[in-house]
Amino acid sequence: MDEPKKSNKKSIAIVLLSILALAFAVLYFLKATEVEDKEETISTIELEKLQLKSDLQEMLIQYDTLTVQNSQLNAEMLGQQEQIRDMLKQIEKHKDDAWIIHKLKKEAATLRDIMKGYLVTIDSLNTLNIDLQKDKEFLVEELSQAKTKAQALEKEKEGLKSKVETGSVLRTDALSSVGIRVRNNGKQVEVNRANRTELIRTCATIAENIIAEPGKKSVYLRIISPEGIVLDSENDDSKRFDFEGVSGKYSVKRTFDYQNKTEDLCIFYTAQDDLPGGRYIVEMYESGVLIGKTELDLK
Repeated sequence: MDEPKKSNKKSIAIVLLSILALAFAVLYFLKATEVEDKEETISTIELEKLQLKSDLQEMLIQYDTLTVQNSQLNAEMLGQQEQIRDMLKQIEKHKDDAWIIHKLKKEAATLRDIMKGYLVTIDSLNTLNIDLQKDKEFLVEELSQAKTKAQALEKEKEGLKSKVETGSVLRTDALSSVGIRVRNNGKQVEVNRANRTELIRTCATIAENIIAEPGKKSVYLRIISPEGIVLDSENDDSKRFDFEGVSGKYSVKRTFDYQNKTEDLCIFYTAQDDLPGGRYIVEMYESGVLIGKTELDLK
C-alpha cells in the first residue's frame, strides 16, 4: 500500500474517533443534566414536603391553644384537627409524589384560611364574653348595693316598727294597791292587816297615747305573795299569758275600751283564802309589756 492511502485511512480514523468522543461527551452532558434536574426535582419535593409538614404541625399547635365555650365551634375545630392529622399521614404515604404533595399544599392553605376565620370568631366571642362578664360584675355590684340598701331599709323599718310598738304600749301613772274589806252594807274599807283583807284593789291612771291603736285593751295583773307565789283568784293553772318573752300566770285580767285619752282604771283581786302577812309585789302588763309596778305591805 502506498504512502498516500495510509495517510487517508489514518485521517479517517482520527475523524471517527473525534466524532465518537464528541458523541460520548454530549451523552455524558445530557445524562449529567438529567441527573441534576432529577436531583433538583427531588430536592424541591423534599423541601415542599418538609414545609408542608411544618405548616400542618404548627396549625395543630395553634388549635391546641384555642379555647372557647361553644360546643358547636369546638366540634368543628376538632374536625379540622382530625383532617390535618390525616394530611400528615398522606404526606408520609406519598412523600415522593409531587402532584399529591402539591394538592395537599393547596388543601393546607384552605385549612389555614379556615383557622384564621376561627381565630376571628373566637376573638369576637372572647371580647363578647369579657363585655358580658363586665356587665355581670356590674349587675352583681348593683344587686349587692340594692340588697344592702334593702337590708338597711328593712333594719330601719324594723327599728321604726319597734319604736312604734314601744310607743304604742300604754303607760300608767299613780299605780297603787291597797287591801280592802267589804262591810255588810257593801261599803269598801281600806285595811292593812292581812287577815282582814278580802280584796286587793289596784288603781292606775292610763296615760294619753295618741299613737296607740284605740279599742279593746286587756290588762293583766300579777300579784306576787311574800312567798313568791302568783295569787290566782280561781286556782286555775290555765290562766297564763305571754309577757317579756316568757309565759306565766296572772292573778286577774281586765278588758276595757281605750280611746287614746287619759283614763282611770281599777282592778280587784278577790282573795280565796286568808292572806299571809308581808310585802306583796303587784305588776301590771299590757301587750306583754310591764306598764306599772307597785308594792303592798300587809301586817
